[in-house]
Amino acid sequence: MRGEMKFISLAKINIGLNIISKRSDGYHNLETIFYPINLFDDLEFIESDKFSIDCTDPSIPTDSSNLIWKAKDLIQEKSSEEINVRVKLLKRIPSFAGLGGGSSNAAITLKALKQIYNIDLTKDELQSIAVRIGADVPFFLENKPCFAQGRGEILLPLNDFQVDGKIVVVFPKVNVSTAWAYSEITPKHPYFSIASIKTFSDFLENTNKIENDFEHPVFFKYPEIGEIKNYLIKMGSIYSSLTGSGSAVYGIFPFDVELTQIKSYLSNYEVFEC
Repeated sequence: MRGEMKFISLAKINIGLNIISKRSDGYHNLETIFYPINLFDDLEFIESDKFSIDCTDPSIPTDSSNLIWKAKDLIQEKSSEEINVRVKLLKRIPSFAGLGGGSSNAAITLKALKQIYNIDLTKDELQSIAVRIGADVPFFLENKPCFAQGRGEILLPLNDFQVDGKIVVVFPKVNVSTAWAYSEITPKHPYFSIASIKTFSDFLENTNKIENDFEHPVFFKYPEIGEIKNYLIKMGSIYSSLTGSGSAVYGIFPFDVELTQIKSYLSNYEVFEC
């Protein structure tokens, strides 16, 4: 490569999240809709004599525990050339929020390094590498609305699903442990399957049936997160939910809703209009 290349790394929300069963490998089978949103990190890849990561958020590790580094190590196995770049990560997506920031960064790193080093990989081969990093990493290779099953790696594109409204994401600056959240869930077959949602119209007809199974334990332990959801509903959101296992909450609002009052009331939190 010569010089530098820049990419954006999108966040996602979960529209509904049903934990269906515990697997023999210790993971869980689930169903959800992954939806990409206009909240993103910037990733810049700069020619260097070694591989390194710089991040604007000092709380994020920049060593081999970072998923960007793991992505590099895995795609290095497919490259005849040593991968030596400096990765500059401008972080906007909150961590430990259920927004998929780390997984998104890893997916974009795979795509970027494949392009920069001209690594010959099919789409399926790249997906196989992605799932070794994390169950939701394959989604971020596509960045299109998808119905997800399995651990989240089995994806069905929802080409006709497009949110018609403003998406407001609120991060309460609380870190919810995903492992703890799963430990609080009793898997069950949902009374309403998210698989039936194909379009935004389908979604609107069933907002009272679409649930995130993590809400009950998370809201019980962290009442302020549940209060954020209730406030967004009070202020006119079409639908509001925890995303992933939290701690971020989002609301979908009609385009004509003025958000100034909402942002002011929630000024102690990080609020993003996406």
